[in-house]
This record gives sequence, structure tokens and C-alpha cells, in this order.
Amino acid sequence: MDKAKAALTSLLAGLAVTALKIVAWIQSSSVAVLADATHSAVDLLAVAVTYIAVKASLKPPDEEHPYGHHKAETLGGIGGSLAVMASAALVAYEAFTKLLRWEPYTPTLLGAAVMAVAMAIDLNRVLVLRRFRGVSRALEADALHFSTDLASSATILAALLLGAAAASHAPEAFAIWGPAVDVALGAAITAYFTRLSLSLLKTSVVELLDYAPPDVVARTRQLALGVDGVQSVKSVKVRKSGSVYHADLTITVDENLTVKEAHEIADQVEKTLRKELGGEVVIHVEPQKTTEETPSAASRSPQEPSGPPSRSPR
Repeated sequence: MDKAKAALTSLLAGLAVTALKIVAWIQSSSVAVLADATHSAVDLLAVAVTYIAVKASLKPPDEEHPYGHHKAETLGGIGGSLAVMASAALVAYEAFTKLLRWEPYTPTLLGAAVMAVAMAIDLNRVLVLRRFRGVSRALEADALHFSTDLASSATILAALLLGAAAASHAPEAFAIWGPAVDVALGAAITAYFTRLSLSLLKTSVVELLDYAPPDVVARTRQLALGVDGVQSVKSVKVRKSGSVYHADLTITVDENLTVKEAHEIADQVEKTLRKELGGEVVIHVEPQKTTEETPSAASRSPQEPSGPPSRSPR
């Protein structure tokens, strides 16, 4: 499955999960379920943005975008992070009003069953999207979001089952502690996915600022030095763009080589790095001067006389 199909599959799954969680919220009137449903709804919007971003990133380079469109994926990750933080504000407002009214939620077995089905769908698409870890920033962002959905949904499912039992066997106690548990769960879920979204937002912004990972720079230098004819690597510039890296290197070769020979070495370096990095590679070639040691005067052998020594007159 390629990136575009994975994004489309995630989009369709998001539609189903969001609809199911809205049904569960209508059944329970729970802030925690609302938090999870809102999270899924915002994720659905983020997945739509991701699908568009992934499709755009697959376009080949053109005159206006000579390095391709890979950074569209990074923009998709930023959009998803901002959307999740916006949903956190909505859930926080709902939780505050719920506390003021002190209204207990109404857990039902139907709501619990709906949440269980939504969890199964989320688990399946998380497993699919995790295959693209390190390959697509946008799909990685979606996998992160849906992993939080699984964690929060499992907690909410337990709360619905326990709440249904408590409402049947101890309704007075449930009316007292029910609202507090509901709001606490909603607040915890909101805080959790907000923290993860901030982390993803930071990573995406750093990528847009052309951060060069030290390990990638070191690997690039090592590969260039491994090409026959390369005497040294003077400069390595690497930047990430979506799922690929672009590189700009300066290498030195023997100054006595012909232009054709130096070009062939640079060509080999470019092919090697493109295979490793996946992006555009630019190679600058400089001559490496060869230094020859000149024997010092003290180390020279004494000069042999060219003729017989002259005799002084008597």
C-alpha cells in the first residue's frame, strides 16, 4: 500500500469512527465521550488535510518547485496539530460548564458497544499507518493521533461500563461522584493529546527551518568519502523535505585529473547519495593540491668534483 492509499483508507476510517463516537456521546451525554468524539472529528479534518498534502507531495518537480513538493506533508502535520489544540479549547469549555451544572452522565451498554467498535477501527488504521514511520511526516502524525484515540477510548469504555453498573446498583453515589469522574477523564484526555500535538508541531516546524540531523550529515559525509577518487569532503549541507533529504556537498579531487575524470567522480558521488537520501544532490568539485617534499641542503649528497683538483704552484 502506497502513501496515497494509506491516507485515503485513514480518511474513510475516520468518517466511521467519528460517526460512532457521536452516537456514543448522544447516548451518554458524557464530557469524556465528547472529548474523544471531538478529537476524532478534528482528526478527520486533519486526515483530509493529510490526504491532500500526501497527494501534493507525490507531484514531480517542476519549474516553480525544482526540489519537488515534499514539504506539503510537513504542512499537513502542522495543520493537524493546530486542529487538535483548537479542539482542546472546545472540550475544556464543555467540561467547565458541566462542572457548574454538576450533571452526571448516563452510561449505557449501547454506548459502550459503539465505543468498542470504534476502537477496533482505530486499531486497524494505526497498524496500517505505522508502516510509514520515518517515511511520511503527515501519516506519522495521523498514527500518533489515532494512538491517542485508542488510549482515550479504552479509558472511556471502562468508565461507561463501570458507570452503567454504578447507575444500576448505586444511583445515589453515582450522582455524587459521576460528574467529577467524567470531567476528570475528559480533562486528562484533552491534556494528553494536546501535549502530543505540541511535540509533533515542534518537530514539523523544525523541519520547515531546514534542520540538518547530525546522524544524516555524518552518514552523507561517510558515503561521499567512500567513493573512489574523493580525497576529502570540505562541506556537507543537508535538509529534510517530507520523506527525503536534499544535500549540497563540496569534495576535493586530485588537481592533475582532467575535467572529465573529475566530473565522473562527482557523478558517482551524486548517484550514491541520491540512492541513500532520496532527494536532489548537488556536488561542487575543488582541486586538491599535491605537495612534494624538496630535499633540504643538509640532506643533499656532496657534489662530485668534475675534474682533477688543481695544484697550487710551487
